Amino acid sequence: MELQEDYDLIKSLEADILAISTDDLSGAAFAVDGLGLEFPILYDPEASVVKEYGVFDLLGDRMAAPATFLLDRTGKVRWQYIGKSINDRPSNREIIIRLRDLAEG
Repeated sequence: MELQEDYDLIKSLEADILAISTDDLSGAAFAVDGLGLEFPILYDPEASVVKEYGVFDLLGDRMAAPATFLLDRTGKVRWQYIGKSINDRPSNREIIIRLRDLAEG
């Protein structure tokens, strides 16, 4: 995952990453071990979290749409990006800019 490349910078902004996987456990484990991810991945096979955030089956594929949410310390969503296709994701640069904006505001 591209976010791993900027994980130290993201942490320096007093933020963290939590990925959510609706894949089976072996798919989630591959993401951690095979890709060398240092941030946690929530294993959510019933898709309850992605359904709660309203990003399940948006593309008609019975899967979570690619989505990025920035939450403040109280859990309030302060910014979101919901992809319109499987590869539609915000760049690391955009996420970092949004994090800096939240830190300043």
